[in-house]
Amino acid sequence: MAQTQPAASAIDLNPKYRVRITNEFSNNDDPLVIHCWSHDDDLGVHTLWMNNEWYWEFANKFLGRTHFVCNMTHGIKEKTVDVYDTYNNDLKCEREKKCNWSIREGGFLFFSEEKNSLIKYYDWW
Repeated sequence: MAQTQPAASAIDLNPKYRVRITNEFSNNDDPLVIHCWSHDDDLGVHTLWMNNEWYWEFANKFLGRTHFVCNMTHGIKEKTVDVYDTYNNDLKCEREKKCNWSIREGGFLFFSEEKNSLIKYYDWW
């Protein structure tokens, strides 16, 4: 009996996405403390020292919005930001399905697939 093999070009109707956050501060005086969540999931609190990273993977909701928010603190600095949002074309990471964030003294840098470079997306203040 012949077996059917999946087509190499099969379309994944619900692909996995990855959001990665990297602490790229220039000193290790204070850790970057991250608390991320969506409407459905609380991803907990994570502490990143200099040059450490943390990531999670997920699939978009089949219907409706997938939206992840993170509160980040570093010393006395604190900010809550959108890190993934199906309603924001910049934060959908469509091509590679990877949303990469670099957190630094000067702000929150996002890797733009369209521009193939890091762009400053948020300031701390």
